[in-house]
Amino acid sequence: SDALGIQSHIEIFAVDKTTGTGTYAEAEWRRFLDEVVAMGYKLVITEFDVKDKALPADIALRDAKIADFTRRYFDVMLSYPQLGDIVAWGMVDKFSWLQGFARRDDKLEVRASPYDSNYKAKPMRDAIAQALKGAVQAV
Repeated sequence: SDALGIQSHIEIFAVDKTTGTGTYAEAEWRRFLDEVVAMGYKLVITEFDVKDKALPADIALRDAKIADFTRRYFDVMLSYPQLGDIVAWGMVDKFSWLQGFARRDDKLEVRASPYDSNYKAKPMRDAIAQALKGAVQAV
């Protein structure tokens, strides 16, 4: 059957002062997804990473905000039974395409992936796992 592949290179463009993380356009995104599934399409996440350019340099804080942003995104996507496969776009920070393509202004390493450059799981990985677990339990 037909599906819409969603390149989920989500980005924190600016920090929302009330949440301390990126601004969410959840209502708008849901409207778009509702239109897509109403046309009979399935959904596939064909790529996933988070651009952290607007977040502060502090790694623990940045990782926490990225994990929150990731969890909110996956919670929305996984709420659609039409979602099939999920494909990451790189699993380890040092190999992320964003290191060369969308560098941070402060030149620090982009923390876009579920694992850091030493292959250690980050809060983003846990956020994805929790969202997947929650989706399975809801079924």
